[in-house]
Formats: sequence, structure tokens, C-alpha cells
Amino acid sequence: MKKCAKWIYLLGYPSILMQMLYTVYIIALNMILAGFSDAAVTVLGLYYKMQTFFFIPLLGLQTCIVPVLSYNYAAKKYKRCQTILNESVLFSMLFMLIGVFCFELLPGTLLGLFSHDPAVFSIGIPAFRIIGLSFLPAVVSLLSPVFFQAIGNARISALLSLIRQLGCLIPIFFVLSKIGLSYTWIAFPASEIITGAIGISLYLRQIRQWAGGVD
Repeated sequence: MKKCAKWIYLLGYPSILMQMLYTVYIIALNMILAGFSDAAVTVLGLYYKMQTFFFIPLLGLQTCIVPVLSYNYAAKKYKRCQTILNESVLFSMLFMLIGVFCFELLPGTLLGLFSHDPAVFSIGIPAFRIIGLSFLPAVVSLLSPVFFQAIGNARISALLSLIRQLGCLIPIFFVLSKIGLSYTWIAFPASEIITGAIGISLYLRQIRQWAGGVD
């Protein structure tokens, strides 16, 4: 019983870590933006309100594919594991295109649902367009940790979560804030692209290991 509980927590801690890091980086980003204006902080808050709507299917898919991947991995059906992940990425990207469309073409409309402050519009419209570029790479950076969690590699899963939120987003956001407020938003697509690239390289390495007969 204790051994089972140990493995449950070991495999589940990447998900716990992701939730904890979410709070940490929101606080950090708010502290950085507070140095510019209240409107900048408001824009970040409005973004996360909007983001939740577009990311719900992706977050739901994260939960659903873990047991399916784990089952097929335990059965040594590695090709099926690849198919599940590839199709999940494709489906998620198709849905996220809706988010990209809304953030690129309708940022004013989205902001207008919550605020009519000219300062919020001035900061938020270009910010939303930049952040919208992060939606497609976010699919890879969010599903990669789930894949490794499902196949029992909790360390890589946790590492990818740490890289995405603490290793990339906050440091890049902070550095770009020294250049100017309008540059800070680049941290969102930059962190997703970097994490996604690392996730893909680790995934391809895992595929090569499977091809070589290594679990």
C-alpha cells in the first residue's frame, strides 16, 4: 500500500508542481508590471481570463490522455503512444487556431468585454496580438510534460514545467521589462517556443530509445 502511494505521488507531483508554479509566476509578472502602471496589471489579468476559455480543451485533453498513454506504454504499444500524442497535438492546435484568430484580429473586442479604459486598450491590443502568437507552441510545451508523466518519467515532466514557467517566462519577462513595457509580452511566445523545442527533442530521444528496445 505504501509503495503504491509512493508511486502515485511520484507520478503525480509534476501536475502538483504545475499548479504551484502558476501562482508563483502570476505573482512575479504582476510585480514586474506594477512598476509600469495599473493598466498593465489589468491587461495581464484580462489575458488570463480570456486564456482560460481557449485553454480549457487543452487542459482537459491533458487529463484524458494520461491514462490512455500509460496503459499503452505498459502494454509496450509504443507506436500507439506516438499516435495518441501526435493526434492530441494536432487536435489541440486546430482548436487553438480559434484563439490565435481572436487574439490577432479581435483584441479590442475581447478587452471591451471587461474594460473600457483607454489605457487598457492602448496597452492590451498590441499585447494580445503578441501573446496570441504563443498559443500554437503552447500546445507542445503543455502536452510534452504530460507525455513524460504518463510514461513514468516524472523528472523530465517536472523539468519541462520548471523550464516553461520559472526558467523561461519570468527571466525573459524581467529582462525585456528593462527595455520597455511593449517588449515584455514577447516573453510569452518566446518561453513556449523554447520549452516546446526542448520537449520535442526529448520526445524524439524517447522515440529513438523505444526503437532501440529501451523502455
